[in-house]
Amino acid sequence: MRYAKSTAGAVGAGAAFALLGAVRTRARQKKFAGQVVLITGGSRGFGLALALEFASLRCRIAVCARDYDELERARKTLAHAGHEIFTLTCDISDRDGVMAMVNAVSRHYGQIDILVNNAGEILVSPFENLEVADFERAMAVMFWGTLYTTLAVLPSMKARSQGRIVNVTSIGGKVSVPHLLSYSCAKAAAVALAVAFEMRSGSSVST
Repeated sequence: MRYAKSTAGAVGAGAAFALLGAVRTRARQKKFAGQVVLITGGSRGFGLALALEFASLRCRIAVCARDYDELERARKTLAHAGHEIFTLTCDISDRDGVMAMVNAVSRHYGQIDILVNNAGEILVSPFENLEVADFERAMAVMFWGTLYTTLAVLPSMKARSQGRIVNVTSIGGKVSVPHLLSYSCAKAAAVALAVAFEMRSGSSVST
């Protein structure tokens, strides 16, 4: 079932190069030109690097993030390079906001072909200094946010029997790091979600 394909990968520079390399490999096999790619947390860092890479393959890019100023800088960066870009402010921990964002992208471009669940937060702290709210916030962004966006795009992908969902996870979701405990817990939930979709779609998980 092609609509539920996801990829789990480690964060950091190594993962960035691995995922970008995977995109280039797929590009040799399929035509990406014209496909609509929605990237959460795509206004800077790894998300922006992915946006630039997909744009270089002549994809139409939609990027969401919470910070308007960062989004505007990302828009200018992509537009200056001659790429098509649609930016939206959205807190993916807000389910209604996610649905509104996905609907806006779908109205703008007609559909969403690839969803990249990239948004995340890292809080570095020993366990004894963490509060319940720190775990709740991590889960809200990196698990619930991933689930909300996935559920929002799935109906149209299923109706077309076409689409891809890429979940950027972390080795921290498999090997817990003491000073990144809230992050690791949230990423572990995201990894479980990604693996479940992989099993459902019959495709393999890369880490």
